[in-house]
Amino acid sequence: MGKAFATRAIAVASITALGIAGSISPASAADPGVTKSKITIGMTTPLTGPAAPGYKDIAPAAKAYFKYVNANGGINGRKVDLKVYDDAYNPAKTKVGTNQLINRDKIFAMYGALGTPTHSAVVQDLNRRGIPDVFVNTGGAAFDNPRRYPMTFPYFPSYIVEAKAMGYYINKTSALKSKRACLMYQDGEFGANAKTGFKAAGINFAEETSYYSGQQLAGFQSQVTTLARAQCELVVFFGVTSATAVLLGTAAKAGFKPTWMVTSVGSDPDIIGALAGSKALLNDVYVPSWIEPIQNTKNAYVKQMKVIADRAKLPWNFYTYYGINTAYVLAQALESAGPNLTREGFVEALEENASSFRSAAVVPMRFSKSSHQGLTGFYMGQYDAAGNVDRLTKYIMVATSSSSGKAKKAAYRPAGPTKKLLP
Repeated sequence: MGKAFATRAIAVASITALGIAGSISPASAADPGVTKSKITIGMTTPLTGPAAPGYKDIAPAAKAYFKYVNANGGINGRKVDLKVYDDAYNPAKTKVGTNQLINRDKIFAMYGALGTPTHSAVVQDLNRRGIPDVFVNTGGAAFDNPRRYPMTFPYFPSYIVEAKAMGYYINKTSALKSKRACLMYQDGEFGANAKTGFKAAGINFAEETSYYSGQQLAGFQSQVTTLARAQCELVVFFGVTSATAVLLGTAAKAGFKPTWMVTSVGSDPDIIGALAGSKALLNDVYVPSWIEPIQNTKNAYVKQMKVIADRAKLPWNFYTYYGINTAYVLAQALESAGPNLTREGFVEALEENASSFRSAAVVPMRFSKSSHQGLTGFYMGQYDAAGNVDRLTKYIMVATSSSSGKAKKAAYRPAGPTKKLLP
């Protein structure tokens, strides 16, 4: 047993001996979820509810990729079975679903669990049980904490990193730096991470306003009024896509026309178009991104991933792209753990081999025993009227999730995909 994993096992044993129990029951001695022919993976995600638009496409996309892998021999001879539980972005339902995935479905690992408040409700229990918790689908910086959560591995860059990258670009772009800048954010860790990142970047906002998750259903008239009265010329928005659609639509109707900058997780053009009536609302909106632009079908990753989505009759949007991409990275991680698959070996493979895993990401991925950061940066992009992202910076902006330190300019050239996009 490796030293790092031995520490994890001791921690779990100590907790069990002390009689400390969370909402999820203790682990068995043997690793469940792996047979000679199958690997069972679990996911909690909103298929219904206010966060479902867009995010509901991730799980079917991941399943489509694993179906493709299974048809081509699987992973070290095993097929992947992805079990998905709809938690409707409700932490109470996330607890129920996580228990079901562990106790009924006997999962080997949790993958792509979505949401900061939802996953916060179960992350401690997953780690107590020694269950790998990989590619958490949120930029919440708290999940990058190997000492507290040794089994948890985020994927995309944290919201702190995103805010630092936004701040770097604003400071380096005179046309933006000269504007009266304001911030609107979602309450909770999402917004708190944003404020931490902007503070580290040295960005001071003339006005700040917020909203709570689900408030977009009632509209953002008061927030738009606040921003307009503050004479904001640049508005940075940290929110989910459904909220972005409402904000842009409300501002347009009110005649409020600042320069907009939105997050990578909150601006899918297809969802914006469906909810707000037109993708053109995104025209000239700035957006950081860490992945090859989705419309670049000449790119080998985009081309092959789109084929998988098309064969499964899935919409081609950021969420299906993201789902296939992370499933591809997960398949490589499982493959690299070897034919004698154990949770210990899987975690060690993630920590030791992450830099060699290929994907459509155009920024480096970082996992080690001391850091589970995941992807480390962004480039800056800008939407056109058709909802396509034009890459504005040839360089990328990299940062850590610490409360201090600014983003730095860097160069990075990702490797191409494996043959047939198989692990």
